[in-house]
Amino acid sequence: MRFLASAVMQGRSQAVMVITVLAMLSFLFPPASILSSGAVALVTLRNGLKDGLLVLVFAGIACGVLAQLTLGVLLPAVGFVLLLWLPMVLLAVLLRSSRSLALALQGGVGLGLLFILVQFLQVQDPVSEWQTLLEPFSQSLVDAELIDPSQQKTLVEIMAKWMPGLIAAGFLLQSIAGLILARWWQSMLYNPGGFRQEFHQLRLSKILALATLVVVVSRLLLSDEASTFVDALMMVFIAAWFIQGLALAHGALGTLGVNSGWLIGIYLLLIFAMPHAVMVLASAGFADAWFDFRARLAENKGSE
Repeated sequence: MRFLASAVMQGRSQAVMVITVLAMLSFLFPPASILSSGAVALVTLRNGLKDGLLVLVFAGIACGVLAQLTLGVLLPAVGFVLLLWLPMVLLAVLLRSSRSLALALQGGVGLGLLFILVQFLQVQDPVSEWQTLLEPFSQSLVDAELIDPSQQKTLVEIMAKWMPGLIAAGFLLQSIAGLILARWWQSMLYNPGGFRQEFHQLRLSKILALATLVVVVSRLLLSDEASTFVDALMMVFIAAWFIQGLALAHGALGTLGVNSGWLIGIYLLLIFAMPHAVMVLASAGFADAWFDFRARLAENKGSE
């Protein structure tokens, strides 16, 4: 990973080349998109808004040319610029100016909520739109005999209801993953050990916790038919508290000085028991906003 960060920081042309190659590679290996957006954020964090926008523009042009030559369309390049790189520049500028990873994460939540709002303003009924888009996918499952034809309609309805929120939550997680990667790279190159301390102390505000409570209570009061928009909002908040839950796990285990195998176990649970593990970490992160478990652990450890 270090060689990628070093290559990005060698100069503007090298950064554009790395960002473009990683973006195109993401068509074959999707996680490469996080590396690409992280490279954009690293340039912005280190050199500021002007350099971040310049590499974004040049990499966007390069991706547009390559996409046109290989795929015959420019749409992938537009997607990279608007959905991956531009949010990274905005969040990196916020992190650079505030020096607060928590504030940058809350900025990402704001972008995620805006993403939901755009979906519902652009399309009068996004659930119906998603049902139309998911029909071919569900039919392929029926053809492959993975689901029973009688279950196809129910499956499509359930998936369509959750898609607006899933897309927004995925957008938030992708953006924050790229930002965290960039901050780690920056620390590795210029401030060894700085990222570890910063991530261990990540703690979202109680205002966001109160907003989450409002959304949860609203969901309980609404009928299932009227809850699609609130469900989408709730998924973005869950994604944010999940990130804080990860920071809590890292910080608490670091304070206790326990073996790193515990962290490996947590990430294995995220792979093999994803929905449940995510909800546990999100719940722990939400509770931490009120009780500050890491501070309590530090006090207890200091008094021993």
